[in-house]
Amino acid sequence: MLRLMTTAIFSIYISAALATPNLNFATTALAAEDVPFHLNYSPTDFDYGKDVDLLFSELGKNQLSRKTVESLGKYQHMKHSFSILNATYDRLKLVLAINDQDSFYKNCAIVSKNVNTYTDSISDRLNISIDKYCRYLFLKRMTDLSPNINFSSRDLAYFKDAAPFFTTGENRPELVSFLRHFKANPIEHEKVSNFLIEKYIDFKLRPATNVMTSLKVNAQFNKFLQSNLNLDDSSNSYFQDEFQRLSRDAQDAAEKGEVTQAKLIIMSAVNFYNRNKNFINQKKAWTGVILTAKALFYKGRDNDSIEIFNLAKTIASKEDFSETNFYLIWPYIINKDFKSMRAMIDKQGMEKNMDKFDSKLQFWIATSLIKTNDVAKGTTYLNKILESSPYSFYSILSLKEIASLSKGKAKESEILSKLVSKNEPADFSMDKAGSELKDSLKRLAVWNKLGNERFATLELRYVQSLPKELTFKDADHAKTISAQAHKEFLIMNMIRLLNSQKKFITSFKMFQDSLDQNSLSLNFKLIKFIFPLNYMDIIKKNSENLDPLIVISLIRQESAFNPEAKSGVGAKGLMQLMPATAKRFNRKVRVNHLANPEINIAIGTKYFRQLVQRFDGNLIFALASYNAGENRIDRWRKDIFRNDDPLSTIESIPFEETRNYVKLIYRNNFFYSLLQNKPVLMIPLEETFKVSSNGTKPY
Repeated sequence: MLRLMTTAIFSIYISAALATPNLNFATTALAAEDVPFHLNYSPTDFDYGKDVDLLFSELGKNQLSRKTVESLGKYQHMKHSFSILNATYDRLKLVLAINDQDSFYKNCAIVSKNVNTYTDSISDRLNISIDKYCRYLFLKRMTDLSPNINFSSRDLAYFKDAAPFFTTGENRPELVSFLRHFKANPIEHEKVSNFLIEKYIDFKLRPATNVMTSLKVNAQFNKFLQSNLNLDDSSNSYFQDEFQRLSRDAQDAAEKGEVTQAKLIIMSAVNFYNRNKNFINQKKAWTGVILTAKALFYKGRDNDSIEIFNLAKTIASKEDFSETNFYLIWPYIINKDFKSMRAMIDKQGMEKNMDKFDSKLQFWIATSLIKTNDVAKGTTYLNKILESSPYSFYSILSLKEIASLSKGKAKESEILSKLVSKNEPADFSMDKAGSELKDSLKRLAVWNKLGNERFATLELRYVQSLPKELTFKDADHAKTISAQAHKEFLIMNMIRLLNSQKKFITSFKMFQDSLDQNSLSLNFKLIKFIFPLNYMDIIKKNSENLDPLIVISLIRQESAFNPEAKSGVGAKGLMQLMPATAKRFNRKVRVNHLANPEINIAIGTKYFRQLVQRFDGNLIFALASYNAGENRIDRWRKDIFRNDDPLSTIESIPFEETRNYVKLIYRNNFFYSLLQNKPVLMIPLEETFKVSSNGTKPY
């Protein structure tokens, strides 16, 4: 099953009676006011939001309806949460009042002149749309004039300001009409062409063909085009296709066991890339080399694969820096050759770059140190992972390794405190919140109800950007709040609101981003928000001897508790069942039935139980087959997986999506078990990857 790609509004079962781990942490039971969120928008707020939604849609089509603007006007003397748009409404009235060139330049001045404007408020977003509409009006109004006119200084100044937007593709049909209209006036046509050409060169862009044929091209632009042939799509395509052909040939040769030929071809491909890198996608080139190296490894040519992984490092981008270094030690991980792994780490000088690596590579470097008797340094690195990536799969592995190394000398609560803070996030009564915060949260609720994700995202940004003096209504109180407490208060209230509206995917993302930005610490109160027990009654009823926490961990990853969820390949409902798979267990089931939580969970748990039985209780194989298909797992077991070590197996899963899927569900299950007060650290790691349908559970 492919991971969920939708964030539709969904139903929810909320259990407020969550078990509190008996681990000496602060009391973290959810307060009554947490669920549901009590800051409700008014009917006027909702109606205003619908009109703004309509307005934005009209502006996107270069239309501005007088009726829509007048409809917004009726709210101006009412109490609502959209006062932030009062100035925008005044501007819209001015745009509608344009009747000549003088009023155009007075009423349609461009507010934002940055092509890549980043905004964190709905008012800024609407002003950007109005700017675009004004530029559209300019082109239309000018094209209605005689082509023989001389442009005024105002005309040229406006066009020069608008040129950056036109060169990036805005209002292209109107721009082409404008340029063609004034071709009959060579002097004026050349002036506006030069403004555009200047920006095409600045941005290193090639105009679309219909724009190019409408421009007055000068010598400078001809030279630019000749020096940047990679801007030509056909040229770019040739080099990209040729590299892809070479890398496929190398992979095919490797899979056939033609090792020398595979190495020669992939080296030729890298040389070809280096000569023509301006025309070839770097990520695709790097991936092609990595796949060839993997194919060699699967054929038992470990040293040859490492040689090609080293070759991939020569063309890796900064984004692939960590992953490239990981692949240099990956063969040793699979072979459990920690001595050679440590030698490679030392040879490549990886330890000096630890802070630049992701938690996966950091964990394996730490493991190599521990396995080669440098336990103190390895443990130091594990503790750093807990600090920098507390929510990751590898932080859980790090915690379990620390617990194992303690040999029972440290209490579980003491070890857990390295990952989960005993402190609760800063929180204050909403009575202390200022109108700016309350209004923004109400607007956020409106956008979520309307399904306007763009505006909801803007509102989330706006809340996070609020200074303390606008967050709290009492200025003296605001001065007493630390910057960290202020961040925590804002984030907690956004998560509360998102959860109350069943927007769990957005809530989960905000939680993750906040941890990454050190705006929050991992604590039990937040974990309870992020790992809700929705549909747990139905799950327990259908799980029989399956651990229901594994099932809910899977549902959280598949659908984020959205019974209406559907994937691009047709998977449906909470457990993202393919209709054909569902019919194997219930011939009468129809596609629309899969949106029913009772039916979906009943079939999904049967299917998952079958997979657990098929793979003899191997949780990794069961989860991977649920995501990628049973037949693939059979092939991988035969051709790829070299041993029974669970971590080696996970790191060997060929599909990145499936590899991450297994890791994330394992992580989910860890936190669900933690919240249910189950021991999570002292069970040997290997045992946590075993499960059966007759009562054996990982935690």
